[in-house]
Amino acid sequence: MNGRAFQDLRDDRAATAKALLIARGAVALYVVELLGNLTRTRLLPDEPALSIFYELPSDLAGMPGFPGSLDRLLSMPRAVFWGVLAGIVAGVLIQVFIAVTRQPDRRAAVLTWVTLGLLLLPFGLIPLMVLVEYFPVTLACLPSTAFVLLLLRAGVRFARVPLAALLAAFGWGALIVFGLGRAYTGLAFATISGHLGSGPGGDLGQFTRNQFRTIDLVIVHLGIVNALVVAAGVLLLLVLFRYRVTDAVTGLTLGAAVGLGYSFVESILFIKIYGSLGSFFGTTGGFEYWIRQSIGLLGGHVVFGALLGAGLALAARARRRATVAAAALAAGAGGATAAEVLSGWLSSRLRDQVETGSTLDTLVVSPLLWLLPQLPFIALAVVLLVLGMRERGQALRAATAAEAATGHPAVTRAEETVLVSPTLRFWALARTSRRYGRQAALRLHRLQTAQLDLVSRWVQEDPDLEPQGDELRARILRLKGGRSEAGS
Repeated sequence: MNGRAFQDLRDDRAATAKALLIARGAVALYVVELLGNLTRTRLLPDEPALSIFYELPSDLAGMPGFPGSLDRLLSMPRAVFWGVLAGIVAGVLIQVFIAVTRQPDRRAAVLTWVTLGLLLLPFGLIPLMVLVEYFPVTLACLPSTAFVLLLLRAGVRFARVPLAALLAAFGWGALIVFGLGRAYTGLAFATISGHLGSGPGGDLGQFTRNQFRTIDLVIVHLGIVNALVVAAGVLLLLVLFRYRVTDAVTGLTLGAAVGLGYSFVESILFIKIYGSLGSFFGTTGGFEYWIRQSIGLLGGHVVFGALLGAGLALAARARRRATVAAAALAAGAGGATAAEVLSGWLSSRLRDQVETGSTLDTLVVSPLLWLLPQLPFIALAVVLLVLGMRERGQALRAATAAEAATGHPAVTRAEETVLVSPTLRFWALARTSRRYGRQAALRLHRLQTAQLDLVSRWVQEDPDLEPQGDELRARILRLKGGRSEAGS
């Protein structure tokens, strides 16, 4: 995306307002979690008012196998707490300054985006801690993650999602979804445990049952809040990039990228924890890498994010928007929670049948048990992708014909045939590169991309996008004017 496009996003009042609304909602939910944590029943002696300020006993923090990096990670919610408080104060002051001084629209928009960062970025401290503290694992997970990200971009044949949008979606999942989810759930764990009376004293059997109930509720809580934050990110990106085709395929791709970002940080954390504390959990970091960064790359959070994104994009065009959006949230939150619980339950059922850690268990049984609960959701995502691509292809063919019929030289009848065919576009680029060189092929690729962007305006049927369409036509003419014989 060029500088002009970033400037358009910065000046987009609708996107700015929705972004600020999302940030306020995220902080408001965090405050609700804090209030619930403050009112919980205290179960331990000298337990602080907020559970995030609880200090691990010195003998536990210093025990063998308990790495100092994990201790630092557990202390990150405190930094988030103070960072959020500082962000709220600074954000309020900035908004008051904008209102009192009546800043110009462009400067006010920039200051509002600064406010957005001050409110949300403190939550990103948790995933940033994971990425930096476990940097070798981060490097090990980068190639496979980058492969899936490029696959998400290359898998769309018509009017691809901009790379900037994919990277923004990935960053939202890695920093905001993971950070918010952990901040919310860390508070919720102590809150739920306190209300259930899951203290260490009293009957051991009752304590154990309460612990399991607490964990079950925390898993549900994490699934719900993650789905809400994923949905917020997808909706914001759909608004930011609404001048592109924003159909089910767009939502599916953006949702999958958000899920991939979340899965990237989660994989690093789990690989490191199980690698350091494998003697306690009975598994290894290598096994976690095999499950999460090999066979499970396109499953888990990626597929549930894809379903959630596709559902939200469909809801924007549906008559019963609330119903479709609720179904999408249920698929995202319920699917992720059910898959997590069912895979664990199936594993416990077969524990006595297969030797844990054996070749059969590692290569076949455990991967199958992890993927089996997700198969219906994976199949649904594939169906949505196929149907969405078919619908998008038909819409873009009609839009290309409509643009060519205007008689404007931006898209001619001769170019129409090539534009509507991904195969012909590819061979045109390959032939141009072979005959005239790489630079000529790049110019032709930029021309075709601009033409497809122009055609996308016809699909959107949004009068507000017409000025951008005029700018694109002018840009296309400039590209044609500067194009060598290779592009003709």
